[in-house]
Amino acid sequence: MSDFPYRYDPAHTALIIVDVQNDFCSPQGSLATLADADVSAAVEMTPRLVRLIEHARAAKLPVVFIQTIHDETNDSPQWLNRHTGEPDGSARAGITCRTGSWGAEFYEVAPLPGEIVVNKYRYSAFAGTNLQIVLTTLGIRSLLFTGVATEVCVESSLRDGLFAEYYVSLVEDCAATYSQDAHDASVRGIAKNFGTVVTSDFLADLWVEESALATA
Repeated sequence: MSDFPYRYDPAHTALIIVDVQNDFCSPQGSLATLADADVSAAVEMTPRLVRLIEHARAAKLPVVFIQTIHDETNDSPQWLNRHTGEPDGSARAGITCRTGSWGAEFYEVAPLPGEIVVNKYRYSAFAGTNLQIVLTTLGIRSLLFTGVATEVCVESSLRDGLFAEYYVSLVEDCAATYSQDAHDASVRGIAKNFGTVVTSDFLADLWVEESALATA
C-alpha cells in the first residue's frame, strides 16, 4: 500500500469528533443565543458527519468523541480571562458546556455503547486528557479530525496530534466554524503546514474499496 492511503487505513486510523455539542452547534445553544454566533455551518455540516461516522463504523475504525466540559474545577482565572488578562475570573464564566447541562450534550451525534468519549477542558483534545493513552492502547497511528470550531478546537487538536507523532488529516466538509473566512484560512494553514485535507466522500469511497478488496 502506498504512503498516501496509509493515512486512512482502518487498521490504524481513528476518527476524532471534536465538540459536536449543543452549545457549540445548536441554534438553541449558548453560542447562538448568548454570543450571537452563526451556527448555520455547523448545522449544515452535521448530516455529513453522521454519514461519515456510519462509514467509519462499517470500516471498523475507532470513533472517538471529544466532549468539552467546564465547571469550577477547571475554570482557572487564566482561562476565564484569556481575552482580557484581568484576574477577576468573570470573563465568559458559566456560558458554554457546563457539566451536566443540556448544552454539554452531543448535537445530532452520539457514541454507541463501548465507543470512547474523552472529556476535555481546553481547546486541544490532548491538553490535560487521556486521549494519547487511549490512542496508544488502540494502536492508532493516524487521526482524522472533524467537528467544531475548525480554527479553534479542531485545529488545536490536530496540531497537537502531529506534535505527538500521529499522521493527521482534516475532513474539511465535516468541520465547521462561525465564519467561512476563518474556516477557509484554517483549511489552508493545515494543508500547508500540518497535514492533509480530505473530504468525507473521499474517505467513504476509499473504505468501501478497501473493504471490497479485503473480501474479494
